[in-house]
Amino acid sequence: MHALHVVFALLLVIATGLAAAETEDEETQRYTREAIERVVNSHDNVLMLKGGELMIRQQAVQGARKLLVQVGIEQNLGPEWRGSRPEWKAAKAELLAAGDVILKEQFLDDAWLRRTWTEYTASNFNGEQASVIADHFETEGGVKQRRLMDWYLGETTLFYYTLANRFDYGVEETKKELLALQQAARTRIPSEDIHFSKRHPEAFAFIACSPDSQSCPGVRYWKMLTMPLMGAVFRHMEETTRAIEAHMRGQLPSIQHHVDAFRANMRTR
Repeated sequence: MHALHVVFALLLVIATGLAAAETEDEETQRYTREAIERVVNSHDNVLMLKGGELMIRQQAVQGARKLLVQVGIEQNLGPEWRGSRPEWKAAKAELLAAGDVILKEQFLDDAWLRRTWTEYTASNFNGEQASVIADHFETEGGVKQRRLMDWYLGETTLFYYTLANRFDYGVEETKKELLALQQAARTRIPSEDIHFSKRHPEAFAFIACSPDSQSCPGVRYWKMLTMPLMGAVFRHMEETTRAIEAHMRGQLPSIQHHVDAFRANMRTR
């Protein structure tokens, strides 16, 4: 009986140790999860989303035009089937409205961005490092640095399309999106200098360190945002554009009544 008591005692100790380890591991995971969430939530993604909306919708406008040209060729509508015709305009508006549904669901709902941001942060930083970043973004200098980051990320979103000559300021169908972006940007233009070594020593310390430093993750975080994260954003924008174009293509039967109206109006001229 004494031997059994010893065995049971040992098993109890082992079980207690395992339970304590599991509890500690759960606490570590919770701490890391909360720290990463604080990092992601500290950012203002409005410029990225509005810039992306503008660029994607411009691609949708071009896609709708190409589809309508294709309809004209396939149905022998002739040279009169063009953008100045009210039937063309009505068909294009219907296609763009269908595309806007995909744009809203797949891009403007920022769950995808927060999820992607969280995944990249979690794969690059542990809980302590994420906490350092989140704490810094709550300081006076950190707030200013974070605003600068958000501004440049928004600029990069636009640059991706302008560099490839895929943006046109004159597109009438995206005037509303352009104005919304300009209004959002106007209130976010960086207007304050960051005095790194005097007034904001924490801002200086955030970037003036080795990118390999475990206790000073600022440089690595910025590199993560500008390269892998923005790469993921660009891929998502392209995927959204393709999804919109596919959806509009599927809507072609629903705009046939505009084509029929065009033919009828051409016959009565």
